[in-house]
Order: sequence, then structure tokens, then C-alpha cells
Amino acid sequence: MKNSRKRTPVRVGDSRFLHVGTRRIRVRVIEDRGPIGVGGRRLVRVQRLNSETEEPLAFEVPAEDLSSS
Repeated sequence: MKNSRKRTPVRVGDSRFLHVGTRRIRVRVIEDRGPIGVGGRRLVRVQRLNSETEEPLAFEVPAEDLSSS
């Protein structure tokens, strides 16, 4: 069953949440990579916020995996 809530588009500079297991990680969208994923999925590059590491952690995820809450 699809989620009936309308998702807002993901834009560069947005602060979103990524669900990893039972945790929510706060990330900022730093680059829109476009529809280069499997089946044309839109990928975005994100950077983890409030990280305790000295180096910023950046990685790519499908835009549909990010939520605003």
C-alpha cells in the first residue's frame, strides 16, 4: 500500500531525515545527482549533520528514502 501523504520535492540545501534501521539520521542535501539510479531513481548526495566525527560524512541515497519528519 502506497503512502497517501504527498512528499515535498527534495532540493539542494534541504535538511531531511534518513531512516537507518531503527534510527533517524539528520542529513543535508548537498547535490542532486539526477535520475541515475536503477530504473531512473533520483539520487541525491547528502551530508550527515550533528556528526561526532571530525570529517563530514557524505554519501548518496535515493531521494525517495528521505523524509521531512
